Amino acid sequence: MLTMRTLTCTAVMLGTLAFLASTAGAADLYLAGRAGFSMGNAQGSGTNALAGPSLSGGDDDATPVYGGALGVAVPLSDVIPWSLRIPSFDVPYWPGRAIHFAGSEDFRFPGWRTLIEAEALTGREFRFTTPGTSALTPYNSDVSSTSFLGNLRLDVPVQAPLTALFGRLPMLEPLTLYGGGGVGIGWNELDTSDTVNSGSDESFDLAYQFMAGVGYALSDTTHLSVGWRFYDLGSVKADLDQGPNIGSFKADVSAHEFTTSLRFHFYHVPFFGRE
Repeated sequence: MLTMRTLTCTAVMLGTLAFLASTAGAADLYLAGRAGFSMGNAQGSGTNALAGPSLSGGDDDATPVYGGALGVAVPLSDVIPWSLRIPSFDVPYWPGRAIHFAGSEDFRFPGWRTLIEAEALTGREFRFTTPGTSALTPYNSDVSSTSFLGNLRLDVPVQAPLTALFGRLPMLEPLTLYGGGGVGIGWNELDTSDTVNSGSDESFDLAYQFMAGVGYALSDTTHLSVGWRFYDLGSVKADLDQGPNIGSFKADVSAHEFTTSLRFHFYHVPFFGRE
């Protein structure tokens, strides 16, 4: 069942995202399509109520993943209303030579953008082999997982440091680095069996992710991203159906995912959240 902790964490995250969006100035609404592959890991634990303690172990599997997101992109200078003073400094790279970085009295994060979105990803169909209720009868478990997360991501342009190091490189001016995270719920389905016992179940659980990668603006409205994500997708537990209270099997599921995202900004809101 969906726990109170899951509801509370999700509500706090979505409330935070709504607050950030409501305080922003100019904003772009966008839709994003995503596809990639997921390297899933399951830590499985089988318990035999008649024979004794749990047996546990892990396994890995790879599967496609796909989905999409609806979000809003806002300049970081609108999310953070204050400015910073950045001093000028030099970075020596050879005796008598240095790269000069010019400071600013009113640094407003030029080109930095904050992405706030609701994302759904599915397609994960893992097959894991882990110890069951007996060392001689491992469990073959099919786990399907879908995630529904609220994400917060920051895109940072790399034009300034690249220009300082190599001069102007027009092809790399639209390039950004990004990082972020998200929290929400995972919907996990488990179907597990050995030569004797079997069981199945499905459940919601708390899920979260961390992400990092590179982005590239193909145009003012179309953006491509490629990156890595780590997901904790929660756990799912199934009771075994042979004999009275014979036991249970639980799988804790996580994944490293490599995804490509194509984002289309379809509507510009000049004064989002302001009178």
